[in-house]
Amino acid sequence: MDLSRRGLMLGAAGLGAASLGGAGLLSGCSPSGGGAGGGRSLKVSAFGGNFERAMSAHLYPLFEQKTGIKVISQAQPAGVQFLMQLIQANKAGAAPMDLCVAPSMDILRGRQAKLWRTRDLKAIPNAANIMPDYIAHGAEGVDGIGATGWFMIMVVDPKAVSPLPDSWTVFWDPRYRNSWGLDGGAAGMFEITAGTFFGGTEILNTEDGIRKVVGKMRELKPNTKLWWDSEGTMQTALENGEVKGGTYFSDVAKTMEDSGVGIKSVFPKEGPIIDYGCWCQPTSSKKVAEADAFINFMCQPEIQDLLATKVNVPVLARPELLHLSPETKALVTSPYKPIAINLPARAKHLDFMVQQFNQMAAS
Repeated sequence: MDLSRRGLMLGAAGLGAASLGGAGLLSGCSPSGGGAGGGRSLKVSAFGGNFERAMSAHLYPLFEQKTGIKVISQAQPAGVQFLMQLIQANKAGAAPMDLCVAPSMDILRGRQAKLWRTRDLKAIPNAANIMPDYIAHGAEGVDGIGATGWFMIMVVDPKAVSPLPDSWTVFWDPRYRNSWGLDGGAAGMFEITAGTFFGGTEILNTEDGIRKVVGKMRELKPNTKLWWDSEGTMQTALENGEVKGGTYFSDVAKTMEDSGVGIKSVFPKEGPIIDYGCWCQPTSSKKVAEADAFINFMCQPEIQDLLATKVNVPVLARPELLHLSPETKALVTSPYKPIAINLPARAKHLDFMVQQFNQMAAS
C-alpha cells in the first residue's frame, strides 16, 4: 500500500489508474454546481488517504461553521495523466472540482494549458501570511496560493550503511555500488546535485548548467539500483531490503519507521528538498467567491497551526506567525535550510531537463 499523501498525485499508479479507468474522479464530470439542499458549496480535491481524511475531520467542518459554505471533499488521483484529463475536462467546461492541490510542477504544466484561474489577492488578505515563495505567479497573475509542503530526505538501512551518513554525497561514494533507490522522475535529483556540488540551484537556470549537473548525476549510475518514479515502488524496495536506502519523503518514512521497517531518516546537512502544492482553481469552476473564502480561511495562522498538528505536514505560513508545539515542530520542520525546487528554471527548461535526465538514465 502506498502510504504517501503526494503519491496519490505524483506517482501512485494504482489509484490513478482506477480513477482514469472511468469510475473515478474524472468520470461523469459535470460543471461544478450547487451543493446539497441548494446551499453554497465548494468541491475541494486534495491528497487522498490520511491527508484527505484529516482535512475532512478537522478543517473542513470549521470552514463550514464559519462561512456556511459546504465542502464536498474528494480524494485526488495521481500524476500527469490525471492532469492531462483535467485539462481536457476543463476545456469542455466540466472540471470535477472547484479547488485542488496542485504540486509545483503541475502548476507549471497547467498554466501552460491555461488551466488555472487567476486570483485577486484583495479578496484573500490572509494570503499575506504565506511565504512569498509559495505564491504562484503566472504571466496573467497569481494562479496558486500555498497549501502544504513536503520534504524529500535521505533514508538508509542502518545495518547496511554505517556510520549513519549526514550528507547527500554518500550517494556518490564508491563503497555503495548498486545500493540506492533514487528519484527517477527528475523532481528532486537536479536540486540535490546542484545544491550539494554546485553551490546552489542557480546553475539550473541555463542549458549549459543543466548539462553540468546531469554530468555529475551520471556518476550516480554505478551506485543506483533503482530509479523510482512511484513512491510505492520505493517503499516496496525498502521493505524488502532490495536497496540500502535512497531518496524518499519524510512523512512516509516516519510512518514506515513507526510501523517497524528497518530504516532511518536523515535530513542531510546540505538541506532536504522542499516541494509544495498550491490551492488552484480550474477556470471552468465559477465559484470564485467560495474559493477565495476557503483559501483565505486556510491561510490564517491558527489554521496553519492546526494543519501542521492534525495533518502532520510542513506548512507554508511565515514562521513567526506559527505557534507549534516542540513535538509538532520536530515532525514538520527541517534542522537545516531546505533546498527549494528551482521553478523558474523548470518553467523555462522543463522539456530539456526531462530529456537530459532520461538520456542519462538510459545510456
